Amino acid sequence: MRTLFLVLIVLLSAALPVSMQTNAQAQPEATPTAVPPAAPSSTLSDAERLDLLERRMDDIAERADGALDTAFNLLGLFEFVSGAIGLIVPFLAITGALIGFRRLQAAEEELRQARIQFEENVAEKERSLDILREQLEATANSQRQQLEMSMHSQRETSSKAALALSLLPLGERQYRAQDYTGALDTYQRAFDLDPNNPVIYYRMGYVYTQSGELEKAEQFLTRALELDPGLTAARAALGYVYRRKGDKMADGIDRDLTYNKAEENLLEALKAAPKLMDEDSESWWGSLGGLYRRRGQDTQAIDAYKKATQVTPHSSYPFSNLALLYMQTNKRDQMVETYRRVERLAYGEIQAESSNYWAHADLITARLALGKLDQIDELLRQTLEAAPPDSPYTLESLTDTLTRLAGVLEPQEVPPVSRVVGQIRAFIQSRTGQLTAISAD
Repeated sequence: MRTLFLVLIVLLSAALPVSMQTNAQAQPEATPTAVPPAAPSSTLSDAERLDLLERRMDDIAERADGALDTAFNLLGLFEFVSGAIGLIVPFLAITGALIGFRRLQAAEEELRQARIQFEENVAEKERSLDILREQLEATANSQRQQLEMSMHSQRETSSKAALALSLLPLGERQYRAQDYTGALDTYQRAFDLDPNNPVIYYRMGYVYTQSGELEKAEQFLTRALELDPGLTAARAALGYVYRRKGDKMADGIDRDLTYNKAEENLLEALKAAPKLMDEDSESWWGSLGGLYRRRGQDTQAIDAYKKATQVTPHSSYPFSNLALLYMQTNKRDQMVETYRRVERLAYGEIQAESSNYWAHADLITARLALGKLDQIDELLRQTLEAAPPDSPYTLESLTDTLTRLAGVLEPQEVPPVSRVVGQIRAFIQSRTGQLTAISAD
């Protein structure tokens, strides 16, 4: 449309000068008749007034002729433009038709290309969806298989864990019967079924401690605490292991550091559970008291053993250690009174359980301290029979206690004690030789 307007303007600008020039040549310029100025009507005669009116009429006629010529000129121009438009419009129509046709063809081509691209995109999307569907099906199948395997594994794990727990009471009974080897075998079976159970680690560590295998005991108890840092029984048992390891060291910094670790673990466990007892039903305060006694901290040791008597008032163990501490601190009357109580309690424990080695050891210690030497040999025989063969520590502990007792008794009271110590050491040596020969076979 803008192009059409431009063409019309060009044609008009070209035609207008031509038309005006033609009209100018066709009609010579007329010289207007001068009209004399009007005189006052009062001074003109009738003839003069008539002449003036005629001249004015002639002037008006000339002007009308000029306007008519201008109108004809414009009409001619209009006819010329109309003719030009008559020629241009078909031309423009044809040109527009050609342009429209080409645009239509281009639009059709674009539409065809767009349709092809759309169909290709749809096909690509369908292929992608097929691949995604296959991947999802594969993932779902894999997850379903994993879930089924996981559920099966969980059922199997739960079944094994339940079986492992069912073995713990058997291992505990074997330990109390002083069959340490049998207890370890049972706990090992439970461990094979449930290797992440902290209680099994604790039980095995405790038995290894009583068997004298302190390195293994430390490993198992440490692992139990890694699995369950809040397992106070394992914490206390680990402290006891450090105390036992310190007992075997020479005086020095390493021993002090080991005892410090023992104290730290025992105190932490007892702070969390003041009435905590070991697998022998003894208070862990007794083990802490033994640590203080070895350090020469007699006051702290007495206080710890007193706390142990409050936890286990019917056990001879804490009272026996208290009695010896009273003797070491020159409290002989309290020592005698306490050893009498030890005698009664130990005898009652033996009547309740004849295989209770620690009760036998306390009873023989109390009677030697009180000078009751009748039937001492029979009592020693029963004590040696009750000693667990898998734990050399138990008899070594008794000789250590009797040696300390001999160090605080009157000279005339020492020989019977020394004789019993010698018999126990000979028995230990004989048993060690027998166990070595059995192991060699």
